[in-house]
Amino acid sequence: MGFMKDMKKLSDQGKALQKQYPVQDQLANAQASMANANAMMAQMAQASAAATQAMTNGVDATATITAARQTGAQMNFNPVIELDLLVMMPSGIPMPVTRQETVAQLHLPRCQVGTNLRVKVEPSNPNSLWIDWNTPV
Repeated sequence: MGFMKDMKKLSDQGKALQKQYPVQDQLANAQASMANANAMMAQMAQASAAATQAMTNGVDATATITAARQTGAQMNFNPVIELDLLVMMPSGIPMPVTRQETVAQLHLPRCQVGTNLRVKVEPSNPNSLWIDWNTPV
């Protein structure tokens, strides 16, 4: 009789745990988090390809940081920062650009509003730019 009583007790405990921690909700949350991570990775890969294109084919320009926000994401222990930039095109026309940039810990102090950055930009597409974090303006 004691064995059956213990089995019922274990069954009741299992049911209580399922009610307290529903597996379906955890799976849905995990899938949503994975989808967000995949979207962010795709966006960063696209930005990286555009930056490489600008680095090789772009022209020198200067960008001023007008806003900087933390995204909460990290890549290789470096924070991903969303930057609002005002890019002074070679033609003299200022173009606003918003982009997410992985910033090395060493360069975080340069992510201040009003800081000028040396960039290479494609004249036909100001969103395609590469930031030179190592060379001061």
